[in-house]
Amino acid sequence: MDPKLTIAMSESDRTLKLLSGARRLPGFELDAQQATVEQIFINQVSEAMYDISELSLASYLIAKAGGDKRLTAIPVFLSRSFRHNAIYVRADSPWRHPSELKGRRFGFPEFQMTAAVWIRGMFREEWGIREGEPEWFTFRPERVPVNIPARLTEGDIFEALVEGRVDAIMSARRPPEKIFPATGEGGAIRRLIPNVWDEERAYYDRTGIFPIMHLVSLKSETAERYPELPKHLYELMLGIKNEGVAGLLETIKNNTSDPWIWESVERASRLMNDDIWPYGAQANWEQIVKFMGYLREDGLLKRDLAPEEVFHSSVLNT
Repeated sequence: MDPKLTIAMSESDRTLKLLSGARRLPGFELDAQQATVEQIFINQVSEAMYDISELSLASYLIAKAGGDKRLTAIPVFLSRSFRHNAIYVRADSPWRHPSELKGRRFGFPEFQMTAAVWIRGMFREEWGIREGEPEWFTFRPERVPVNIPARLTEGDIFEALVEGRVDAIMSARRPPEKIFPATGEGGAIRRLIPNVWDEERAYYDRTGIFPIMHLVSLKSETAERYPELPKHLYELMLGIKNEGVAGLLETIKNNTSDPWIWESVERASRLMNDDIWPYGAQANWEQIVKFMGYLREDGLLKRDLAPEEVFHSSVLNT
């Protein structure tokens, strides 16, 4: 009988075939666990609960730099996202650019969450806002204990914005439709940056960065027991991701509910040199180094990590 491994990941075209059993990891039986992605992160970073799991890049790096050796990782990046579009203000706000938020009250769900680290890095590097110029607020406890220059606030982050307790927020999750309609217009709140999709493409064109949010972690003792597992899992998940991207371009039927998905994927392919969702250690290491710099500037990372500390030895050449 094949050994059984627990696995916890959000569902996407990069994971569903693995979680459903449509694609098998040879030599193993996978027991898919159900939880929100936020709960998966808490379970894994606090208890190393799963043999394999999706995990916040920031929390993983913070824990590793702090001496936690319970986890290792492979360079499979299940979530990547430009977060310019995730900054919101009230609909009647006068502000249209992040540089106008100096001295304002800015809310994050959590200070260490990867999206928040990227946004603060862009505040400093892209938009000229120095540390301490916005007043930071958070709305849930930190999943890895860290000292942060933010005030933990009770209540819902979207309600806090609507009620004026904060002036702007960053949320990886889309706001409720009752305050932010599907059109992105006409609600109680709006995105800060007009023409934000063009702004994100310009950012990529200028920097070459498609921000990494989540990677795939493995329990270190599981990787030690099955040393072939990390590389085999990487190769399987790379294949599933490539199949998913190819499926987006299949025109005999639309694999999504977006009428213009093919235009979007073709446009992204032109801009990103055909690899719109890159995996692998070597192609992504420069970005991870930059992200570690942002973590250090935030006071969240004690030291830089070497590639062999971040990723399992078997996938360093990917």
